[in-house]
Amino acid sequence: MNRSDIEQLTDELIGEAVLSLLKRKAPVSSMALLTELRNMQAVERDPRRRGALPLIVAYIEAVMTDKCEQETPTTKRQHKESAQMMVDGMSASGKGKIH
Repeated sequence: MNRSDIEQLTDELIGEAVLSLLKRKAPVSSMALLTELRNMQAVERDPRRRGALPLIVAYIEAVMTDKCEQETPTTKRQHKESAQMMVDGMSASGKGKIH
């Protein structure tokens, strides 16, 4: 398999995982994506796809780890505060409720 084949397979598998999350109306996040890719790996029958899934998971985990390590304590605190403000805003406005 050449590089473009690997990239295309990677794009397809990530796309399938994201579509699966969207169809279930699940939150789309890095952690949800990793979980979905792991679930796909557990049931995948095609050896090529099954072999690619752990590599994709490892790559995403590495990117997430690298991103977290690059954040300063101030940036981490700002992200946490922003997330809390969003949650508080959704609760106050009634938005984000599942009916």
